Amino acid sequence: MASTEPDHDHREEDEGPVAEDEDTGAQVAPIVKLEEVAVTTGEENEDPVYDEKAKLYRFDKDGNQWKERGAGAVKLLKHKDSGKVRLVMRQSKTLKICANHLGPLLLFFFIDIFLNLFVVVFSLELGFESF
Repeated sequence: MASTEPDHDHREEDEGPVAEDEDTGAQVAPIVKLEEVAVTTGEENEDPVYDEKAKLYRFDKDGNQWKERGAGAVKLLKHKDSGKVRLVMRQSKTLKICANHLGPLLLFFFIDIFLNLFVVVFSLELGFESF
C-alpha cells in the first residue's frame, strides 16, 4: 500500500554557529508586583545550643522496631528570657518541622558510638525518640 504523505528530504540545514549570549533586545518586566513579607520562624528569641544534621527515628511498639520519620537539621534552642531548652528538627528539602519538643521534663542523652552521635530524648509525655 502506498503512503499518502509526500516524501520529503530530511536534511540538516547548516545555519552557522549559534551565539550563546545573544542579545535579542527584549525587555521583560514582572507582571505582578510582589511585596516583601517578613518571615518568622519562631526561633528569633532563642539561642542555638546544639545544631547538627541528623535522622529522626521513632519507636513503633506494635512492630517492636525503630522507624524513620525524617532527615534534616536538629537544634537545641535555649530561650533568652525563660531559659527553657526546646528541641526543633526541620526536614532538609521541605523545611517542614518534624520534631518540636518543649516539655516539663526533657532529658537529653548524647551517646557517641563508633564516631556516630546519637541524641536520645526522653519525655514523660512522648516516650523515647532517637536522632
